[in-house]
Amino acid sequence: MTKQTKTLKQQIVFESERDMPYFPIAMGTTEWNETGTWRYMRPRYVQRVPACQNSCPTGNDIEAWIRLLEGGRLAEAWEAAVLENPFPAIMGRVCFHPCMDGCNRRELGGTVNINALERSLGDAMGEKLPPAERFCKSSGKSIAIMGSGPAGLACAYHAARLGHNVVVFERAQKAGGMLRYGIPSYRLPRDVLDREIERLKAMGIDIKLDKPVPDAAHMQTLRQDYAAVFLATGAHRSRAIGLEGEKTPGVMPGLEFLKQTASGRSPQIGRRVIVVGGGNTAVDTARTARRLGAEVTLVYRRSRAEMPAFEGEVRAAEEEGVRIEMLMAPSRLLTANGRATGIECLRMQLGDPDESGRRRPEPVKGSETTFDAETILTAIGEEIDTSIIPAALAIENGAIKTGVGGRTEWHNIFAGGDFTAGPRTVVDALAAGKRTAIAMDCLLRGEDAAAALERASVAGSGPALMGRYIEKILGLPERTATSSETSMQDRIAVFDDVNTAYFTRSEPEATPSKVVAERFGTDPFSEVHQALSDIARGRELSRCFHCGRCTECDNCYIYCPDVAILKQEGGFGIDMNFCKGCGVCNKECPRAAMEMIEEPTEF
Repeated sequence: MTKQTKTLKQQIVFESERDMPYFPIAMGTTEWNETGTWRYMRPRYVQRVPACQNSCPTGNDIEAWIRLLEGGRLAEAWEAAVLENPFPAIMGRVCFHPCMDGCNRRELGGTVNINALERSLGDAMGEKLPPAERFCKSSGKSIAIMGSGPAGLACAYHAARLGHNVVVFERAQKAGGMLRYGIPSYRLPRDVLDREIERLKAMGIDIKLDKPVPDAAHMQTLRQDYAAVFLATGAHRSRAIGLEGEKTPGVMPGLEFLKQTASGRSPQIGRRVIVVGGGNTAVDTARTARRLGAEVTLVYRRSRAEMPAFEGEVRAAEEEGVRIEMLMAPSRLLTANGRATGIECLRMQLGDPDESGRRRPEPVKGSETTFDAETILTAIGEEIDTSIIPAALAIENGAIKTGVGGRTEWHNIFAGGDFTAGPRTVVDALAAGKRTAIAMDCLLRGEDAAAALERASVAGSGPALMGRYIEKILGLPERTATSSETSMQDRIAVFDDVNTAYFTRSEPEATPSKVVAERFGTDPFSEVHQALSDIARGRELSRCFHCGRCTECDNCYIYCPDVAILKQEGGFGIDMNFCKGCGVCNKECPRAAMEMIEEPTEF
């Protein structure tokens, strides 16, 4: 053995297989054998829409900011999140998280706790929240927004980023609308809301307080003074329960009760309180009354399965001592000396489904039950103030009628949020505000809003994505991907697309909450839900499948038998001279970020 050979042998000795780099079994070259000519199918990289993003009304690119946050890239994660949803710290607290209903992880241990992760992202930025940069230079055109609730604030945010001057008119003394006056501070701390509003002001958005819409005639002035107007004044009138004497002292709308409490007043409600209703306002009302020291009974005319309130909030109410009487409907108000003293209810049974799809409650004869109370709080739904709507604008089913992007019959007047028909949740209001900002921008640019929204929406009818819209107006390549060889697709990445061999079953990290005794301590309105610990957050981030997105895990590179996968900046490429279309790379992709297509044939 020569000295040179001995030295070579010493150089290729490894301590274990872990020290060995990737290399082919045969050391000779196979470059002469271009097996790509055998191929009739070829692989390609794809970027699909994660199911969570498609399930979010705002189209929040959850996978993107989770991946960035997992990599410690906080500022980039923030920018990815606020492209579509301006308020992560707020939505991580109050959203009913439809994204989690869509999350594919639910099939393998439980959905990712996106809500808690979104909150952690917003809180991690804290006071460092940067004002969002504008996508476009100033258009010189001004937009008026009536109402500073979630729809109004979202529209203001997106319209400002699109280059327009925005003025928000709010009738209350503070901005926030239902975020401030309808959601109690134990769910949404006021300092969190205030810092988000200050960030909008830092963008140049002018918020004018104590500026109500006086009457319908005022709309004519607004449409002349502003290039576009967005009506987002919400639904602030509580529906009547239809009982004789319901305006008697001792009976109060639940929403008014919440507003008074949020404004720092302490309504005198006495020791026993009855709350009528089964929605989120009813549950918030009941929990707030408990915090003022009352014994609270909530009566609802259907069963728990039909209850529109979020299940987590209902459970929290029960934990806090709220007694819930299901299948019970008010039939008569009890009074004495000109004041309410209680309520008589009838036991109900569920019949056939009504127009809402829920089973219709029907009274059981002879089932009268009496509940004594000093105060009765009603919360069976809210209505809009129709007195501020001009006669020229149509009202349909108690809401202003709108078309594409919230546009009304007056070409530059738009409406959205609770002022229009549809789901009345914070996340739906944010989505409406964004769609209207896009539609307004199209109006001011002289473009077709319907075509723009279809182009910007997932599969043409899903959530509208600001990221797609600005690609067009900024002249960027549409549907930008990390690699020029990646095919951008509107196809939703579902659970069956995921290669579960690469994932283990795990349960989500639960959102920490104060124990009941702590909730009623020195400050009963302090926040109930708490942040994930750093360790818990890390574990939860790692549970994401990253459906439909390449994470550069190297599986395709490792398993390719022809060494046809090429590592390159921004992802991978495929050398088609050597790829024979076996499909191993596609099969071993954990996240459905590859597909096999028929080989193009030229004649």
